[in-house]
This record gives sequence, C-alpha cells and structure tokens, in this order.
Amino acid sequence: MFKNKLAIPTLVLLFLTAAAVGKSAFGTEVALPVSTVKASDTSVVVVKDSLYFDSLSLSLKVIPRVQDMYTVGKKAIGKWAKLFIAVKIVESGNDGDNSIYARRDFNLTGMRQPRARKTMSLGRTKSNYARFASWYDCMVDFGMYLDGMERAFKRKHHRAPKNNQEMVQYLYKKYNSHPVWRKRTLFVLKKFDLK
Repeated sequence: MFKNKLAIPTLVLLFLTAAAVGKSAFGTEVALPVSTVKASDTSVVVVKDSLYFDSLSLSLKVIPRVQDMYTVGKKAIGKWAKLFIAVKIVESGNDGDNSIYARRDFNLTGMRQPRARKTMSLGRTKSNYARFASWYDCMVDFGMYLDGMERAFKRKHHRAPKNNQEMVQYLYKKYNSHPVWRKRTLFVLKKFDLK
C-alpha cells in the first residue's frame, strides 16, 4: 500500500500538526473571566523598558515614587518590600532626591558588588558598587540578598527574624557598619506609612 518509506512519518507529522493547530485554533484553552481574577493572581510583567503591575505602568529607566516601588515590591519580593523601601530611602534618598549611584547605576540600596552569591548586577563600578540595568533589578537583587541573610539568621538563631527591625539589627555591621545607617533605617521603618 505505502511503498515510499517517508509516507507514514509524513502522515503522522501532518496529523500531529493538524491536532496542535486545531487545539489552539478552537479555543480549548481555559481563560478566567476578569471578575474572578484576584489581586494575588496578577504578576509583575516586564516588557522591554516598561514594567506593568496591577494598574501601574512604570518605566524601568526612571526611578518611580517610593509608593509605586512599594506596591511592586510587595509582589516582587514579598515580606522584604518594606525593608527594601526603608533602605532605599536611607541609602539613596526619597522621591525625586536620589543619589548619584541611584541615578547613574540604578543602585538604590548602596549594594556593593557581590562576590559569591547570585546577583542581578551587571558588574561593579570603579568604587566597587553594583550596577543594575533598572531599579527593578536592584529591587529583585536586594530581595535575593535578604533571603540569603534570613537563611544565615536562621542558622545562627534557629528561627526566623521576628520583624524588619530585628533584620536591621542583624544586617548592622554585615551590610552597613555605620551606626547612623542603623538609626535612620529603624526610624524610617517606625514612621513607615506607605500602603
């Protein structure tokens, strides 16, 4: 019946292609109605130089207001969002008043170039600070750093840090050894009023 050796594989391939096209073309995917989507179901979407989350549309190349960063941070780095914002304010300033490292290298937290851990950094500056492609990469990197510090805290104390203030005390002399840094970061956390 089939004398050509390629006939059967060609028919099988044709059948599989038709099945795949038919599946996608005839709407067999499951789509949730908009009314059933919860805020926790949404994710941070990055397309080229823009970030989209919830109702926010932000440029990755312009440092946003801290309230917008905090909104994104709650989803992107979870429990560390508040601490990230506090360190950001202490290290690189508040809305519209950002340090040279923040403006030039998107280093919002004064992070030195990591030596051993995974990082979002593009590399180091001449003064050994980390450089980032965007403010969002800096946020994600700081979240990764804090996850590692939490693991170290747990190894030392056999429990998780009770709150952000306890984490600041643990970070003192490891992340930043200036007493003014600790005092200011704790102050910002105490006065924190972002939603």
